[in-house]
Amino acid sequence: MLNLLNLEAIHNLLLRAPSIVHKFEERDADFFPSVKRWLMDAEELLVNNRMPVAAAIAGERGTLIAAERGAIPQRVAFAGKVTPRKLREAAAAEVLRHAEELISNSIRAEVARFTEAEKLMRQIVAVAVRKALQHGIAHSRSEVLKATWILMSSEPELAGVATHLVGLIGSNDALVLLDRHWPTSWNANA
Repeated sequence: MLNLLNLEAIHNLLLRAPSIVHKFEERDADFFPSVKRWLMDAEELLVNNRMPVAAAIAGERGTLIAAERGAIPQRVAFAGKVTPRKLREAAAAEVLRHAEELISNSIRAEVARFTEAEKLMRQIVAVAVRKALQHGIAHSRSEVLKATWILMSSEPELAGVATHLVGLIGSNDALVLLDRHWPTSWNANA
């Protein structure tokens, strides 16, 4: 189970792919090294998060290394003469596409879990704002959030939803979502 910040790190990694594809479109010589770097970064991030898909990404990196050494990957077809650059770029484009697909599929359930958690948090915050539930006596923003969360969680109308939310994503991520969804007009009071 990923925490929110780790899921966002994986999203940020995936969001680097379009700029890499732009390099391919522009025939930039840095395209192949960029794909290789992206795969290494993906592998490291996934290993650090103990995600088994890291092995598949390592395999994709192996396919890229083999193409760099002249082997034509099974998923790549050519029309016309195959040059070393065409081979490397075609293999890199296919490996990038497949790696992105593997990673996206591996986090699909996590994305759904946090999407549900955000909906729950918006509901909790809406009720808390209506009931004016904010604990403003604290020394720091995190103390205010923790105290407010405890106050909201003890409110009979919110206790069940708050418990479900904590069960879904954990108390630390619940506080992160509370911070993100808290009305900005109330921030000055904290």
